[in-house]
Amino acid sequence: NGDVDGDRPGSTQGLYYHDTRFLSLLTMTANGQPPNLLTFSGYRNFMATFQFANDIWSLPGDLIARQRTLSFRRSRFIGDGLHERIGAVNYNRFSVPLSVVLTFGADFRDIFDIRGYYRSADARGDLLEPEYRDGKLILRYAGCDGLDRATEIRFNRPPTSISIEPPAAPDTHDPGAEGGLCWRVQATWDLMLDTGAPFSLAYYAMPVIEDFSPRAFLLEEPEPPPQPIGQGRFDRAVDHVRLSYTEWDAQCTSFTTDDADFNALVSRSVQDLRLLSQREGEAYFPSAGTPLFACPFGRDSLITALQALSLNPLLAVGTLRMLARYQGTVEDEWREEQPGKILHEMRFGELARLGRVPHTPYYGTADATPLFVLLFAETVRWLNDDALYVELLPNVRRALEWIDTYGDVDGDGFVEYTASKSPVGLRNQVWKDSPESIQMPDGTLAETPVAAVEVQGYVYAAKRALARLLRRKGEGDWAEKLAAEADQLKELFNEAFWMPNREFYAQGLDRDKRQVPTITSNPGHCLWSGIVDDDRAAAVVRRLMQPDMLSGWGIRTVSDQAPSYNPMTYHNGSVWPHDNSIIVAGMKHYGFHDEANEVITQIVEAARHFSYLRLPELYCGFTRDRMYGSGPAEYPVSCSPQAWAAGATILMLQAMLGMSVDAAENRVHLRPRLPSWLQQITINNMCVGAKRVNITVEWLNGGHVVHILGDSAMPIQLEQL
Repeated sequence: NGDVDGDRPGSTQGLYYHDTRFLSLLTMTANGQPPNLLTFSGYRNFMATFQFANDIWSLPGDLIARQRTLSFRRSRFIGDGLHERIGAVNYNRFSVPLSVVLTFGADFRDIFDIRGYYRSADARGDLLEPEYRDGKLILRYAGCDGLDRATEIRFNRPPTSISIEPPAAPDTHDPGAEGGLCWRVQATWDLMLDTGAPFSLAYYAMPVIEDFSPRAFLLEEPEPPPQPIGQGRFDRAVDHVRLSYTEWDAQCTSFTTDDADFNALVSRSVQDLRLLSQREGEAYFPSAGTPLFACPFGRDSLITALQALSLNPLLAVGTLRMLARYQGTVEDEWREEQPGKILHEMRFGELARLGRVPHTPYYGTADATPLFVLLFAETVRWLNDDALYVELLPNVRRALEWIDTYGDVDGDGFVEYTASKSPVGLRNQVWKDSPESIQMPDGTLAETPVAAVEVQGYVYAAKRALARLLRRKGEGDWAEKLAAEADQLKELFNEAFWMPNREFYAQGLDRDKRQVPTITSNPGHCLWSGIVDDDRAAAVVRRLMQPDMLSGWGIRTVSDQAPSYNPMTYHNGSVWPHDNSIIVAGMKHYGFHDEANEVITQIVEAARHFSYLRLPELYCGFTRDRMYGSGPAEYPVSCSPQAWAAGATILMLQAMLGMSVDAAENRVHLRPRLPSWLQQITINNMCVGAKRVNITVEWLNGGHVVHILGDSAMPIQLEQL
């Protein structure tokens, strides 16, 4: 209903900025009652609309306002803060006295505190009494990190009255009770609402940290007089956000097919990537996902950028530059930083500034650094950008040095992660980073250092791709060295990780170089990287397609025959769209087109069951019940939208087409095999180097036909299957 009820223990609702909750309480009443919700929508990614009606109201003079005779609408979006407009219309034949009350509060708690990861009374500052002056309400907090934080709320029409209440005292009969968590401010508007005459009010809630805020030029204008619905600053602010989406759309490839639902899924994914991305100069940097990971996240951003190269390579450019800026330079055990290492996660809140959590940034991940090298090589190949190559090559050199030294802890040729030296660091430092995600069959956790199967694939792919690029740049000796290292890694990998009795790869090697024999989805990433021996690829694909792995809604993270399997866990039996998209790309790489299309079909069918045709971060891995037609079960705290879930759609589409590009050769390669429910895919405005490419692929008369649209000068090479 648009309300925020974060003023109670355990609630995570709120308006967040820089990992701090700047609004934890936001409610609306009309004549003392919450209006009745009729419908809500969020189809436009940046705008939510809530439609309400009144209950029965007894009015002065023995008048009765019957149910649904007054309309209320709340429209809101996030721009430089929270913008909301509330409109009301009276459909009675008489005027109705109306009292609209908005209640605001802010506890300014750190997101780590809210998530229950860290809590300490001495790590909380002082909630100061709110102020209302010059038509502006200010909720205030003096942080114990030395920064003052505030939420400034401006109204387009002054309230009739303002009341301020202190936090409620805790219950003396319950020693653990906290009472109210923030000051409560009630802003009231009293008026007479005439028949058919619209009323509206708008407010703008903006976070401020010291003298810094995300305030845009819109809010520096003088306060305007009250505006009727459809006019005023709110609409101009909406236009400002809409313009940024229009600019994004103009930069992106347009993918359309002959399937309406798939088109909607693609469109939603494209808009989600914009929603989650921040500007990085002229490029973009995707954060991981909302609500919990709206922050720089090395692995997630790198994989998202790789998935979305065919959509908008500016995501890759922004990701590379952002992560290069924070590349490790020193050894720091608290943050697990090492020279050349790429960050895992970066936070900006009070606890990070106080040093209570190491995310400033935190570097505890084994896979981000090789993924950085891989994204660099693939981005330069896609764009043929010499300036970007020269700019970032020093960072790539340092990343390779980390891979070969710090990354290979024991010198056995594999990249491992060790036990976290940070007391609040991650035990498992790969994409399945929950504590129990890498287990032996008896339930014991694999002892570190652990060499994870997919990380070796990432290193192999990174060195192979970079070697190919370096040859073109005249760095022949360096290229041959990297190619030889990749070949050696592939040989070592296929000897150490292969399980002959299971015809599959182990999830990892533990401290004693014992295989972790759990059947997982991770080896599917090795198909994508190309490290799998050709004569073993069929066995890997066949194993992934077995019913214990393929749920009917996609490939599970863990076999349902594994002792650790639980379809409702984060990593031990759930289904992750990004995981499936990487596996699909790997199947396609080795020529298993039908299997790839089956996995794609299951993921797309799952998407049809989720709100707004949006793929979430993950969902439960229950077996699909085809008899009774049940849908996939949602994972309760899954991020949605989430960047690499959105990117999964783009990578799966690229896999259907078997598309790769080489801008230096001025060529697009296609190896199309569309699933049975698709007959046509049209690509418009795809950026390859300095050119834009337009292509249509159709399935006609038992074969694929490619049409080059417009005046594209890009040669298209089609491999018939």
